[in-house]
Amino acid sequence: MGFFNRNKGKDDEGEFGEEEPQVDIFTPQMLVKRLLWDIVPCPDVPGMIPLMKLTPDSPDVSEMEHRASHERLNEVRPVKEMLDLLVPLVSGITASAMLVNSGISADEETAVALQRHHSSVLRAGVVAILANLFDMGIITYAEGVQFGEQLLG
Repeated sequence: MGFFNRNKGKDDEGEFGEEEPQVDIFTPQMLVKRLLWDIVPCPDVPGMIPLMKLTPDSPDVSEMEHRASHERLNEVRPVKEMLDLLVPLVSGITASAMLVNSGISADEETAVALQRHHSSVLRAGVVAILANLFDMGIITYAEGVQFGEQLLG
């Protein structure tokens, strides 16, 4: 089973002159590879692919996926300041909840270390998810939204 994406901006005309959306198929393995490229430092990705039991790509495809990852991640740049604000707050809440729910008591230093680690993991996942949702056209920036000096839309 695959997932699909209707690419906006593609002006393919159908048999009767109506516009037909471009549809890209994303298999679960393809999505895992995209997320892997978007989460893990680039030099580590080729070594992780076989560890995750994924089919390795040819060097040309690997280079293409590497470039595509950087393009996806650039789409998230405008919300970096908000992520820098929100991710530590969410990770503080979730790390604290993990400690409370596990019944483990931790000193303040250990709790802070857990929160920092959780923050790094959360940020990597959120950025990768947002990058892919933007790339697939599932979410977009609202027209006229301004982040710092940059006006989007």
